[in-house]
Amino acid sequence: MDELTQLIKKNIKYKYSSTRRFSEELGIPQTTIVSAIKNGVSGTAFTTVCKMCKALDIKLVNGIYPVVVTDTTKNLIEKMSKLDEKGIHTVTTVLEMEYIRCQTEAEAIAIAEKNAKLEAAKNNPIISADQIPSKAEVGDLFKAINESDDGLQ
Repeated sequence: MDELTQLIKKNIKYKYSSTRRFSEELGIPQTTIVSAIKNGVSGTAFTTVCKMCKALDIKLVNGIYPVVVTDTTKNLIEKMSKLDEKGIHTVTTVLEMEYIRCQTEAEAIAIAEKNAKLEAAKNNPIISADQIPSKAEVGDLFKAINESDDGLQ
């Protein structure tokens, strides 16, 4: 699924809770929206995609990269445009480091969750599926491990 389709799907759930409510609000048939999400927006009429993006506050940066433009996004862009070269370098460096940290943690959590489920299913048939830690629980565990490691250094 392409990035724009994923962003549309995510924001429909976040802002409207369902494709039905979204379709009613925009006056677009629900089948059109469901099809666009399932098959990707590339096969959907351009005007329909534009209408969906406008309703979800999604803009294309450089005509390619879809982003949701919220008040926070606008505020960041406004402040960023007023920084000097050193400030821009500092902000982009911190942003890149945080992005890498989040991606690494998300990957580690996904791997840990998958391994825990495989291990539980393979070695311990007594554990039921509801006893396998959730993504949030694994994330909390990962965070606690990181914090305990920080105290040892």
